[in-house]
Amino acid sequence: MATQKMPEFVPIAADVRKLIRETRTLVGISRATLEERAKVGTDYIKKLELGRRPRAEVSRLRRVLQVVQQAATRGKAPAPLQARIERAVKAIEPSGKRPATK
Repeated sequence: MATQKMPEFVPIAADVRKLIRETRTLVGISRATLEERAKVGTDYIKKLELGRRPRAEVSRLRRVLQVVQQAATRGKAPAPLQARIERAVKAIEPSGKRPATK
C-alpha cells in the first residue's frame, strides 16, 4: 500500500510577497494570468500578496516564483530584480534537495 506524502508548508516572507507583486506589475501580468500559468487556485495570488496566506505549500509557491521569474526574464526586468527572484526560488528548494550546511 502506497503512503501519501504530506505537503510541505513554508512561511511566506514579506519580501517575497512584495517581490511577487512588484515583478508582476512591472511586467504587466494580471493576478488571474499568474494563477493560470502557475496552476494555482482563484484568488491565490491576491491572498498571497496581501498576507492573508501566511504559509504556502512549497510546490505551489515554487511554481508561482518560477512563472514570475520567466515573466521577468521575458519582460526584461532589471538585473537586480531578477537576482532577487533567483534567490527566492533557491530559498525554497525541497528539503530533500537542500545541500548540507557545514
